[in-house]
Amino acid sequence: MNPSPPTPPTSATPSAASAISGHFDTRTAATEVAGDIFDHLGGPCDLAVLFGSYHHTAAFAEAAEAIRQTIMPTTLLGVTAESVLGVDRELEGLAGMSLLAIRAPGVQLQPWRFDPETDAAMLDDPAAIRDFLHIDDDLRAILMFADPFSTPITKLLPAIVGCGGPDRSIPVVGGMSSGASQPGHNALVIDNTVTRNGAVGVTISGKVAVDIIVSQGCRPVGKPVVVTKAKGNVIQELGGRKALDIVQEMASGLDEEERELLAAGLLVGTVINEYKPRFGRGDFLVRNILGYDKQRGAIAVGDMPRVGQTVQFHVRDAESAHEDLLLLLEDQQLKDTPLGACLISCNGRGSRLFKDEDSRDVQTIRSRLGEIPLAGFFAAGEIGPIGDESFLHGHTASLAIFRSI
Repeated sequence: MNPSPPTPPTSATPSAASAISGHFDTRTAATEVAGDIFDHLGGPCDLAVLFGSYHHTAAFAEAAEAIRQTIMPTTLLGVTAESVLGVDRELEGLAGMSLLAIRAPGVQLQPWRFDPETDAAMLDDPAAIRDFLHIDDDLRAILMFADPFSTPITKLLPAIVGCGGPDRSIPVVGGMSSGASQPGHNALVIDNTVTRNGAVGVTISGKVAVDIIVSQGCRPVGKPVVVTKAKGNVIQELGGRKALDIVQEMASGLDEEERELLAAGLLVGTVINEYKPRFGRGDFLVRNILGYDKQRGAIAVGDMPRVGQTVQFHVRDAESAHEDLLLLLEDQQLKDTPLGACLISCNGRGSRLFKDEDSRDVQTIRSRLGEIPLAGFFAAGEIGPIGDESFLHGHTASLAIFRSI
């Protein structure tokens, strides 16, 4: 189902603002962030994106309403999370609320809500999905948040991405709510509706540019190898040998530093574009290894690898994650200064990954793009494109960068 049609976008100079509050009381936190945004913008905005830590879940509806009354956004999107980030801080493990507001004359916003009980039938109908999402020729991106317990994300996301047909992949950015450990305890906001299940989003078209970068934060180890036998999510052979033998051989050839990183877990990346002459950073879709079958010499992975596909093993590495984000931001520095940005970060990043520095990702973005308005959250799965197709990730930082055009 979709909310009521949006009101026309505001007409004013392009601008944006962000705010963050660490106050434990939900109404106070909402008043603080809404007030800061109003002080910066001085009036209504087109899009407001609200993030609240799980401390604010019970009164998240009241927070959303206070923000709607104060800054009067055309579209309000919101989600609860384990932790939030914004402006220049990442409030890990603390009460937090952050808000990003964007005013972009000429932008077209179409809010929507996916109810898994009533809307699942359309996932096999690309035309129905296009109508549901109001996708047109001026589409820039879709921003979406989903409840992991109730949303069939492995069907919903591919259905959205593929509804444009074989020649047009739909760009999607967002993440999974991380504010609860059981069903019914996350909160999602779309305009004046608060829901505990499904997904909410906004389709963004018109006079705004949305660049999406995804930093996977992993270091390749060993050499690329081709899948020669697989079934479902199980890789049985690599390069004509038992997959587990290849893993053990790779591990034995690592240096001491890489072995220490390996102790935190091994990942596997599958090549996105097999036609490239060489594979490097950003060419692999990285997934967890779910288990090992010592008797058969096979490995189970969080993907569906196919015979003939090239794979590369990876390890999580703070320095590689930092360098990767820096490299992706370098291209963005060649463009105009953004209006603002929305960061969806894995809840395994932050101080869990960068143990020597607080707010590393936020500070890295600000060091490259300037002190732009920024807000976001730590997710239980991040959505963003690798190559031309958007996927659900783990271990990544997915950044949506908004510019006026």
